[in-house]
Amino acid sequence: MIFIYEEDKSLILNASYIYVSYSGGADSTYALVKMKEYLDSVKLTSKLTALHFNHGNKQSDTFESHCNDFCNELNINFESQNIKVEVSGEGFEAAARLKRMNILKSLPENSLIIQGHHSDDQIETVLFRIIRGTGLKGISGIPRVAKVGENKILRPFLKETKENILGFLSKNKINFVEDHTNNDISYSRNFLRKEVIPSIKDRWHSINENVSKLTEITKEQNLLYERYLKDKINDLKDDAGLTIVGLKKLDAFERSEVIRLWLDMELVATPNHNQMKEIEKSFFQSRQDANPVIKFERSDRQRVGVMLKKINKTLVMEKFDE
Repeated sequence: MIFIYEEDKSLILNASYIYVSYSGGADSTYALVKMKEYLDSVKLTSKLTALHFNHGNKQSDTFESHCNDFCNELNINFESQNIKVEVSGEGFEAAARLKRMNILKSLPENSLIIQGHHSDDQIETVLFRIIRGTGLKGISGIPRVAKVGENKILRPFLKETKENILGFLSKNKINFVEDHTNNDISYSRNFLRKEVIPSIKDRWHSINENVSKLTEITKEQNLLYERYLKDKINDLKDDAGLTIVGLKKLDAFERSEVIRLWLDMELVATPNHNQMKEIEKSFFQSRQDANPVIKFERSDRQRVGVMLKKINKTLVMEKFDE
């Protein structure tokens, strides 16, 4: 299977450093081996580093030792980062993810990070978001290319299946570690992965291909939708923010979508449904001389928090990071 597209090649060729997020599990082992094969073929292996995160739990040192030994066998640069996870309401996984993202942001400028997400991960993500409640952007799933600080993430295996990954590793007698916490179905994503998705696959065999098509279609639809909203934002912007008078000319739903995208473009937290209802009530249904202030942040802290104010008939945004 071709996993490096033409548009990926420029990212790889122009990157100063290439990191593969490497836990030692099946997916990241496959990603590391395949990327080494490709970089060998274009004589860029010297750019490659396997980046491991040690979370400091019972299995962490064993996993790190395995990863270090595997990289020594393949003559791949190996780097391990210790993570001290501090949970403050968002849950361990979300807190650990935030720590990892901060490390990725701190990597040398012009780094490209390769991650091993595959089509089964895409199914899991789309289903999880639908169950929690999502919109067009959420249904578009895991993006193939994403920014993290000044660096970029590339996920070249999103059309590969877990079955094929395991088959490749077995055929080539490549060892990997297994995190037994992934079998704990008290976690929602594990429940989907272990209990729900296998039943869906038994009934609908083409689910991987169909979800892949769905994410591609909704991604294009969302880009079209956002172009329309960006035109609205440009019409409504002044030097400080968005004009209240202009926003009031829109219906409530369009107004909420404009505000969400405006905040998203500013790389700050975006309001959930209940927070948006409060924004609507406070800024657009209250008396004109009111000066409301609404403050919110993401529970996983992957974006800085935001404070919305009305100043001189303009909706103004201020960042905060507590």
